[in-house]
Amino acid sequence: MDKVIFYQNDKYSYRDPAAAIFNGELYLFFSLVENDGKKQYFYVAMSRSKDLLHWSEPTILTERDTALNYSSPGNVVEHNGEYYLCVQSYPRPNGEKYGNENSRLYFMKTTDFINWSHPEMIYVKGDIRAEKMGRMIDPYVLKDGDRFVCFFKQNGVSFSESTDLKHWRFIGNAACGENVCVFKEANEYLIFNSPENGINLMSTTDFKNYKSIDTFYLNQSKKPWAKDRITAGFVIDISELNLGRKYAMFYHGDNEDRYLYGATLAVATSDDIRSWS
Repeated sequence: MDKVIFYQNDKYSYRDPAAAIFNGELYLFFSLVENDGKKQYFYVAMSRSKDLLHWSEPTILTERDTALNYSSPGNVVEHNGEYYLCVQSYPRPNGEKYGNENSRLYFMKTTDFINWSHPEMIYVKGDIRAEKMGRMIDPYVLKDGDRFVCFFKQNGVSFSESTDLKHWRFIGNAACGENVCVFKEANEYLIFNSPENGINLMSTTDFKNYKSIDTFYLNQSKKPWAKDRITAGFVIDISELNLGRKYAMFYHGDNEDRYLYGATLAVATSDDIRSWS
């Protein structure tokens, strides 16, 4: 299956998907970009589905402020009975083309997937003050045994580790695309990431040596709504929902003919995580 979830229109575009399953229902988080003719406002928004086909109207979870522009949700991890959604800020207060040097990473927390806390900064550089951490976007947090690993875009992909989601130790960085999504299979890590176009899959056992497996373009030539770029792939195991396929990949397609950051959200499915319809 390959299906559009939300088409961009003159007012809204939909980007940077992430998903989680809670109480037998799929929750989709994404960047909602509002265009009012003069400015653009970025939000973290949410929609729900039980079948990948029918989705609720987006619910906006964050405030309207171009100096913050919370967006690009990475994923949800559970810790001590709470669920943590990692997001970025993407400040464009003066109409900058991209999020400025104050772009940082945050957690939003919930126990019910309906009520979410105000974003709190993630100090992925340890004791380094926020103003010294440098520009960082596109977080993803992997639960790996007794530790958490936060991946984020800075000098390729950078990563830090924590045991409590509060105190972090910076590990290092590697060459990689953006919008990282990481799976652990046995002793191997599968890393979905986005190069200039397409969704790349590579593997590593040690986060030092990497092997490229494939790059997926998902029949881009047949999708006018994705003519500029296929990107931001997020993969989740949906086997518990009994929908006939094991994995879903959410992604967005760029078409910036009408405005900057124009994008449409879609989903593809797979049974083996390495080939996508």
